[in-house]
Amino acid sequence: MATAIYLQSMPILPDTHDFFYGLEGSGHSCFSHSMSLSISVQQILQAKAVKELVSITPEKTTYEALQLMAQYDIGAVAVMKNGQLTGILTERDYARKIVLHGKASRITPVGETMNKEYSIVSPATTIEECMQIMTTNHQRYVAVMQGSAFIGLVSIGDVVKNIIAGQQADIEHLERYITGI
Repeated sequence: MATAIYLQSMPILPDTHDFFYGLEGSGHSCFSHSMSLSISVQQILQAKAVKELVSITPEKTTYEALQLMAQYDIGAVAVMKNGQLTGILTERDYARKIVLHGKASRITPVGETMNKEYSIVSPATTIEECMQIMTTNHQRYVAVMQGSAFIGLVSIGDVVKNIIAGQQADIEHLERYITGI
C-alpha cells in the first residue's frame, strides 16, 4: 500500500512516486528518497565537531566527568577501564542518580553514576537503524564499536542533525529541478 508524501501541505499522489524517486534500480530520480536515512554512523562520526575520543575512568568522580563534558561541550562521556568501554555517563544520569538522590558529585565515583546498559552499533549502521535502536531502548546515545574497539558515541542530536541536513539537500535539489537551475 503506497502512502502519500507531503510537500508544502499538498499531497503528492502515490502514482507520482516514480517521477520523484525513479523506477527502482533505474538510477533515475528527481532526488534521492531516504538518502539522509542511509547515512552511516561512520559518516556521522567523521562530521562531529569533537574528533577525539573523550573518556573517563570509573574511579574518577562524577564531578570530574561533568567538568570534562563541559570542557568539550558534550552531553555524555565514555567510561573506559583497561582500554574497554564499561559504561556511558550522561547529563541525564547525573540528574537522575546524583541530584535526585541528594548525592554529592564531588565524591561519587563515575562507576556508580554511569549507565552500564548501552546499545552498540557498528560504523556501517545507518541513521535509520540508529533511530530504531535508540527509540526501542529509550536511549539518547549509542556506543560505536569496530570489532572489540570502541571508536565513539553517537547521540540522538547527531542523528537528527544529519537527517535535517539530508532533507535540506533534498529540498535544494528539488528547488533546482523545479526552477531549472
